[in-house]
Amino acid sequence: MRRYLVRLALCCCAFLPFFMIRPLHAASFSVTRATLANGLQVVVVHDSLAPVVTTIMDYKVGSDEQTLPGLAHATEHMMFRGSNSLSSGAFMDVVSLTGGDFDADTQDAITEYYFTVPVQYLDIAMRLERSRATGLEMAQSQWNQERLAITQEVTQDNSDAFYRLFTKMTDRILTGTPYAKNGLGTVYGFAHEINSPQLLRFYHAWYHPNNAVYIIVGDVDGPSTVARVRRLFGDLPPAAIPAKPAVHLQPVQPATYRDTSDLPVTIVLLGYRMPGYSSPNYAAGQILGDVLSSQRSSLYALVAGGKLLDTGFEGQSFSDTSIGLQYGVVSAQSNPAEAAAMMRAAIARYRTDGVPADLVAAEKRREIAQLEYARNSVEDLAMEWSQAIAVQGLRSPDDEIAAFDRVTVADVNRVLRRDLVDARSITAYAVPKNSGRAVAGRSGIVPENNQITPSTHEPLPPWARGIVAHLRVPPQTLAPTVSVLPNGLHLIVQPESSSASVTLSGRIRNDPQVQEPIGEEGVNDVTEGLFSYGTATYGRIAYQTALDAVAANVSAGTTFSLQVLAKDFNRGVQLLADDELHPALNAADFAVVKMQAIETVAGEAASPDHLTDVALAHGLYPSGDPAQRFPTPESIRALTLDDVRAWYASAYRPDLTTIVVVGDVTPQEARNAVERYFGGWHATEPKPVTAPPPVPNNVASSVTIPANGRVQSSVVLEETMGLRRASRDWAALQVANTALTGGFYGSLLGRDLRELHGYAYAVNSRVEANQTRAMFVVEYACNAGNVAPAEALVQRDLSQLQRAPLPEDRLTRAKALLLGSVPVREASYDGVASQLLDYAANGLPWNENLIDARRELASSAADVQRAMRKWIRPSGFVRVVTGPGPT
Repeated sequence: MRRYLVRLALCCCAFLPFFMIRPLHAASFSVTRATLANGLQVVVVHDSLAPVVTTIMDYKVGSDEQTLPGLAHATEHMMFRGSNSLSSGAFMDVVSLTGGDFDADTQDAITEYYFTVPVQYLDIAMRLERSRATGLEMAQSQWNQERLAITQEVTQDNSDAFYRLFTKMTDRILTGTPYAKNGLGTVYGFAHEINSPQLLRFYHAWYHPNNAVYIIVGDVDGPSTVARVRRLFGDLPPAAIPAKPAVHLQPVQPATYRDTSDLPVTIVLLGYRMPGYSSPNYAAGQILGDVLSSQRSSLYALVAGGKLLDTGFEGQSFSDTSIGLQYGVVSAQSNPAEAAAMMRAAIARYRTDGVPADLVAAEKRREIAQLEYARNSVEDLAMEWSQAIAVQGLRSPDDEIAAFDRVTVADVNRVLRRDLVDARSITAYAVPKNSGRAVAGRSGIVPENNQITPSTHEPLPPWARGIVAHLRVPPQTLAPTVSVLPNGLHLIVQPESSSASVTLSGRIRNDPQVQEPIGEEGVNDVTEGLFSYGTATYGRIAYQTALDAVAANVSAGTTFSLQVLAKDFNRGVQLLADDELHPALNAADFAVVKMQAIETVAGEAASPDHLTDVALAHGLYPSGDPAQRFPTPESIRALTLDDVRAWYASAYRPDLTTIVVVGDVTPQEARNAVERYFGGWHATEPKPVTAPPPVPNNVASSVTIPANGRVQSSVVLEETMGLRRASRDWAALQVANTALTGGFYGSLLGRDLRELHGYAYAVNSRVEANQTRAMFVVEYACNAGNVAPAEALVQRDLSQLQRAPLPEDRLTRAKALLLGSVPVREASYDGVASQLLDYAANGLPWNENLIDARRELASSAADVQRAMRKWIRPSGFVRVVTGPGPT
């Protein structure tokens, strides 16, 4: 059964998660530090996980320092709009050519700008950062364009009940402090208050080298990297930095807020003021949050007992204080006040009796283990150093480790009893009010707009021309060992030494919509909901206690995983196998999970997201297709425990399973463990059909799904096609798709929908294909009046790719982006595992990454045009608009 998790960091530009992946032992890395004469702090951390590097420029200014709502956020956006040394078009062209990731994030105390690129493009990332470190133009004409896009971001977040409630809770808990300022901004403010002079004043006041920290993490040499930073940034002059605003915390006055959501469930939030990261009690507060989120806690017992659908503890940290949020999820029909009372009662028992000492010890152990797990991603490691140094003012993440070591049970109880008090708490309810209906629209065909946006690019700066001058397929950095166990289980092992941990990812090939017996729709969800209730060996609490003993993270089901320290790899595999192969499947637990599933599906039936899925299934596929099968309260109510056991026996089988192991383990060690604990797993029934049949092309249609509370329309344009993943046309379509939306402003649709017209904050497209089906998808969010004009631009650009060959400069840039993305995708253990599992699911070899890359590099403009003509139908989309209908 689905578990609904609250995600409170709703806006990537406005919020910082409270409970984050914990920092790593800096002593295990080669760290080079320097402070330039102009005050710029530089920290270089060597990490050889992949030939990739992440750079983060942290300016010590954020929403705390702004004088107008959203001013810091608006400045962040304008940092991508070019300077007197590099135009916005050239900036976007260059960064997209690297094939890497880039973004920015406005927090309360910092604004960070980051790039993750192949290591050979480190100089490119540095020069891009240098181009906006001074001389930003921020012309009113540029702001007039950018504010259209940033307004779409604001309306997108304002369409979310969580954002609206969290804003109110923040105002109440942090009232009178800089932390309560609106970091996102407002539609009115962007239109009428913020302008070019305001932006320039803010930029010139705060954006200086002596107010910045430059973090560089990856497969780089420290001293030579510092020397490169000095050459590029050393001439920037320092400046006097304004004083930071004072923080004066006021007493928290209790309040209750309620809002209408478009979710299938009701969310209950209990908000508290807690210690900030400058407080000696900060680490104890984090451990407290971990304890309250534990599956061994009395709060999670409400989930296991059927009182809640999910619960957990999250929040947001500042220097002088933090916001802690205990959330609970109940059915749409439930009384949220009753759920809040149960959650408060569980917390009150802890206030009276204290938190269990063994649970505090377990969460401290997990925090330390998490330090090691964070090493499994170059970008995550860079973010940890950024937060430790630029935000918290620490010497390194190691300083936080010492704080965790010092936490005692008494410390945790003191924070609990002082801060998690009902009389100083804020309560919020997000309650669904969904119409449960779809509205048929017009055919989906819009008048074609033949006005073509110029496809030419500005000349690249001399320092970036080498990217396109000699395109080549990147070297292979993976060398997995592939084997098949006697029971048919496929095992792929990729040894890595970046951390003393191992990640195991498994996938059982399945499709419940194809495989579930008629009348038993939802049996897969119910079965998966039972895995958290223990095994034939351990009860629910005992199993979680065993995981805590080795600080292992486990998930079970048709997709399963393990994250564990290398020294405990065998024990971790044993525990995972016990859950995956021997779930308890008890009658009492079944009754709880079945009732939760009925309540959840009843709420989903009226929810906009579910109705969107239904509308797409009926628009894309012929009547009676498996894709149109969805669980209903009636189908789940009819299920028996025998049905669940029969489904498990049919769907869970080794000859449909692939396991990928990545980390500090040899292929033989991995095979020994997997064979020991999974080798006795055998299938007893005939192998089921797991893939749906091929389908013809769909007919164009349009549907609108009303969504209460949303002020912005989410648009999906989707169509089926006869492509298969193994087709040689896959590569040509990837080139075309990259030209369409790869590289932000540098892409055709990015330029048309965002930069030129401001219709959408972002637009994405993708080609999806497996062994029997394929589809082409375009997605964007916009105001209702822009739905049709944006779709017209999409159709126009697709038609242009069919009418004429892709211009040579766009072709070359698309290829460069695709080639550069190869190592970036493999810069984390999870990225490697996901890629290898996807290849296995489609019957492709493990080195398909370079097979695809070679074919993409060899694709000609004629190949791309031919593939677009063959497979893409610009006027063939099923369009589903969720939210306000097009006007």
